[in-house]
Amino acid sequence: MNIINRIIILFLILFVSGCNLSPQTPVPVVRATMPVIQIAQQATIVPPATETRSIRNIPTVTDSPPSATPEPTVSPYGCGVAQIGEATRHRIVANMDYGTRIIGLSHEILFRNETDVALQDVVLVIEPNVITDTFTLETLQLNGSDVFHTLESNQLSIFLPAPMNPGCELKLNLRYQIAVPRTAVGIRSFKGFFGWGDRQVNLGHWLPTVALRKDNEWVVNTPQTIGEQNVLAFADWDLTLNIDNAGAPVMLAAPGTVTERDENRWQITHNSARDLTLSMGRSMRRMVEMSEAGIQVEVYHFGDTQRDTGAGFVDGASHALDIAVTSVDQYSSLFGAPPYDRLLIVQGDFPDGMEFSGLVFVSTNWFYTFEGGVQNYLTAITIHEVAHQWWYASVGNDAANDPWLDEALSTYSEYIYFEEYYPAFKDWWWSWRVALFNPQGAVDSTVYEFEEGRAYINAVYLRGAQMLHNLREDIGTQAFFDLLAAYAQAGHGQVVDTDFFWSLLTPEQLEATQVTRDEFFDSLSIVSD
Repeated sequence: MNIINRIIILFLILFVSGCNLSPQTPVPVVRATMPVIQIAQQATIVPPATETRSIRNIPTVTDSPPSATPEPTVSPYGCGVAQIGEATRHRIVANMDYGTRIIGLSHEILFRNETDVALQDVVLVIEPNVITDTFTLETLQLNGSDVFHTLESNQLSIFLPAPMNPGCELKLNLRYQIAVPRTAVGIRSFKGFFGWGDRQVNLGHWLPTVALRKDNEWVVNTPQTIGEQNVLAFADWDLTLNIDNAGAPVMLAAPGTVTERDENRWQITHNSARDLTLSMGRSMRRMVEMSEAGIQVEVYHFGDTQRDTGAGFVDGASHALDIAVTSVDQYSSLFGAPPYDRLLIVQGDFPDGMEFSGLVFVSTNWFYTFEGGVQNYLTAITIHEVAHQWWYASVGNDAANDPWLDEALSTYSEYIYFEEYYPAFKDWWWSWRVALFNPQGAVDSTVYEFEEGRAYINAVYLRGAQMLHNLREDIGTQAFFDLLAAYAQAGHGQVVDTDFFWSLLTPEQLEATQVTRDEFFDSLSIVSD
């Protein structure tokens, strides 16, 4: 690697991580040294994806708003339907022109009302509509008929002509077009999980989803440049993907069950998943290894992760695969089985990492700066994203209002990995990952309380890791890992909140952890009783 490239990569690392190379005094992060636990026998800091986006507020109306209609004697919806699959089931046909990155989609959504009240409307979340000139809704029908609806920013509201009683099911049919945006440069490049570059097309958070219904309200978070805002329930996905104008066979990275029908034609099913995310490229390569826990781990890369550093030959893709396999096995023994029997690690041509259901991205930057060993971002980010299969894909949360529930847990899971497999480096991890940044702020902050990403990371990711370690000290190592296992199992398939996490502590544990919770949290609604 020549000196210019080294300088550029160093600049990128400093820009992304916000590092300060001036001497700093390490900040103590724990009150006592924890013993190394033999987890295998018992049981990153990722800067948030941020982007300055142009919001497009375009109401789409097909008719006058429906007048109030008394509840009909015979419901226009399917009621008393067999409880098959998740409450939301998607059937999609996507036809993509690879040369223009324009996708035409026919999308059927079957939605069952599993609340205990009649619904007057149904709300979809459409993240691509936030980006100018990206999403175009062509038609929308409810049970075969046009329906009044509005589309504004990331929210599509569908006003039902008659109330939809509990246990009933409706069918929505949408036709729309997505013009995948080019991955931007600078701070906007962090949204490269939905974008295209010279080597790959990434489709993350690209499909409409039914908003979560909570406390008789639809949850749709306002787009924000700091962190993430997704709140996603489980759904069943069935996608037919046809790619034309590619000029060559395309390598597709897709979770779930993938059947190749013909060249550049696939059928993909991914059930009980919060999202269906794809990555593709004509020069991508694939490596596969089966973990001891029976999970098939796959790494998709471009071949340039294998290089001579001058000090020796390194293979970043093989390293990422090894780290992913061992962390999957460790977390399976600690927290229970992951939600899917396949996990894909994709080299992403955008900064840092990003988690999805059964598929995660790890930045090309971390592969390029990898020079061997485990004291590096490639190791830490890979571990972090693997942990999100438990703390996001399995147990869901509101990424805008309770971000610590997935980000702090995934960050602390990095430490758990180093503690078990590389105990000589566990103190290094605290110094490099946490103390270096002297983190401040409340762990239970929302993404809307920050104006820049570094402060958000410090409060939620780093102070969150400190808090979890102190909780572990408060109640003991075994009880702490029992708590995480109980949280993983009780929260599987749900979207939970902070109160849910604290509710798993015994009264004695609540008392023992009161000082820690008071120190790291601004608001405690249930834990003082």
